[in-house]
Amino acid sequence: MMIHDTYEQMKQRLLIPSIILAMAVQTMALLAAPCAARDEADNSTPEKELDMFIAHADVSPYYMEVPEFQGRGILLDVLKALVEPLNYTVTVNRLPDKRGWQMLENGELSVYASAREWVAQPDKFLWTDPFMLNEDVLLFRADSILEYTKPEDLYGKTVAGIKDFVYPALEPHFGPGMITRLDTTSPDVMLKLLSFGRADAVLVNHTEILWMFRNRPEIRPELFRLEKPPFDRAWFRFLFPKGHGWEPVVEQINHRLKVMKEDGSLKAILDQYR
Repeated sequence: MMIHDTYEQMKQRLLIPSIILAMAVQTMALLAAPCAARDEADNSTPEKELDMFIAHADVSPYYMEVPEFQGRGILLDVLKALVEPLNYTVTVNRLPDKRGWQMLENGELSVYASAREWVAQPDKFLWTDPFMLNEDVLLFRADSILEYTKPEDLYGKTVAGIKDFVYPALEPHFGPGMITRLDTTSPDVMLKLLSFGRADAVLVNHTEILWMFRNRPEIRPELFRLEKPPFDRAWFRFLFPKGHGWEPVVEQINHRLKVMKEDGSLKAILDQYR
């Protein structure tokens, strides 16, 4: 025989599950609250700043201040791609070379881009993994019969380079009876000296000179001959001052570099300037 529930019995049977459900929802809300608070705290974490040292002279396309590329360039684009996901902003400081290095060593600035081979005491700094290959090449006049296979080929010749730049492959060969080094302030000055016959060859950065040939209509590439292969190679890295707590940041940057190399985003940045 079927027994039918009374109205009050049905109310009680429906009320108890409702109370249990409400209690469960309230408990879940209480458990979720700390997580939400943590997420909100993460999102509200203030941005940290990296003070980047850039040498005073423009070195296209590494850093440029021409109107169409204002404040852009390989070095800044790569650094921003690496550190902005780490909640860092980048401020650029245009400084004379000597002053910039002093401020960097003292921890007044955060970061610079260079190669270990170009720095007199590289172990004084923290270095990231490499992000770009630098190639130094010789540029001759188109009608020059000079060829380069070894440094001795330039003995007795005048070769122009950038003042204070280090050229490790040739440094031991500069001096009386060997290669006469002529220091200049910019690639433009070097090209003029070469054109006027004041220099037999000039030392140029491969990426930079190709950028100039493609983007500077007043330069006539047909007047020059680019010697291949490069006379020297070195890898660009970012460096930070030691003793100022940058070790964890360098580790994070190296992890980001690995990811960007694997997913092609680093190559995409570099390809914009090739």
